[in-house]
Amino acid sequence: MAEKMQFTKARIAAVEPVPGKRITVYDETQKGLCIRVTPAGAKAFYCVRKVEGKVEWVRIGDAAAVTIETARTTTAEIINDIARGTNPAEQKRIKKAEMTFSDLFAEWVKECKAKGKKSLGNDERNYRLHLQGIAKKKLSEIERTHIRTLHRKVTTGAGIYQANRVLALTRAVFNFGIKTLDIPNLTNPAAGLKMNREESRDRRLHLDEMPKFFEALATEPNRDMRDYFMLSLLTGARRSNVLAMTWAEINLDRRTWTIPGSKAKAKDNIVVPLTDAAIDVLKARAEASGAQGWVFPGSGATGHLVEPKKAWKGLLQRAGIEDLRLHDLRRSLASFQIDAGVSLAVIGKGLGHHSQQTTAVYARLAQDPVADAWQKGTDAILVAAGVKKTAEVVPLKKGRKHA
Repeated sequence: MAEKMQFTKARIAAVEPVPGKRITVYDETQKGLCIRVTPAGAKAFYCVRKVEGKVEWVRIGDAAAVTIETARTTTAEIINDIARGTNPAEQKRIKKAEMTFSDLFAEWVKECKAKGKKSLGNDERNYRLHLQGIAKKKLSEIERTHIRTLHRKVTTGAGIYQANRVLALTRAVFNFGIKTLDIPNLTNPAAGLKMNREESRDRRLHLDEMPKFFEALATEPNRDMRDYFMLSLLTGARRSNVLAMTWAEINLDRRTWTIPGSKAKAKDNIVVPLTDAAIDVLKARAEASGAQGWVFPGSGATGHLVEPKKAWKGLLQRAGIEDLRLHDLRRSLASFQIDAGVSLAVIGKGLGHHSQQTTAVYARLAQDPVADAWQKGTDAILVAAGVKKTAEVVPLKKGRKHA
């Protein structure tokens, strides 16, 4: 078989594979251009040149996809690059070894786990749902246009708040690669991109909505869901903390729930007072299933209950309430406490708020006024809902336990 020929489409097609051997045929027109044929019959164009005493094979592309003219032009450009001191084969090797965004994200997750990042679960969810379009791209291939387009897409599909969280996550991952991993020549394509304008949310359960909310809650067939929503409202705790509540954190005698600093946003322990209604819910759960491990155990990887979106949606539909999020329950308790005349400092201590302006005030507060504030707030909620009178508690009608 000829080792050199004038490349034409027909002649290349006529080159037959040799069993057990990869053959090479050079082009008579363009120096350095050849076609390699595998034993299986796959054909690809290569540029072959000696660089610094070593023969380098630079793959141009499949013969079925790249025209002969393009292969010749590309070969000429590669030879010119080599003459200027560039080694295209070495550049390809570097690029092949370069991290993808998914590689960098995996390293970032390891760092976050080591530091105990509280919102890592949300970050991993955003990566899984919204960042797969750039996950397999090499870091050097990701441009600002990619991130800008991504931000607009998430804004349209999932909303302005979610899009901003995804943009912030992307920015943080790239900054980690630059500042912590010291990846050479890496720039942050998300840096400087404008976030969506976010309006401050002030949604709460209003006085007229309370009876409808509690009526719908009483008909919730799944006891875990009913108790979870109830405790979310009565404690004012963050969603993630209620989901991951453990019996070891609960002291029914002292009527407190201590959220450890490792789970708290401000990294300080939060002592949440447990009101009469909250104690009733917890005692019933302890009697029904014991008081070991998670308060809301689940069958998933976390071991506890996870985002109850379906049950929450059903509850709102039964109640005829719109635009209410789980986090709004936290705001609802604080709102009823304010209506009852409780000071912002006392509320802040029980909710675990942390700021330079209020930390000193919170530190001097005893637990008694905080516990009193929680009782006042939840009493106001239950009175508004019609399930509690001024001095007498009427038990919430229980739905059947979900099988």
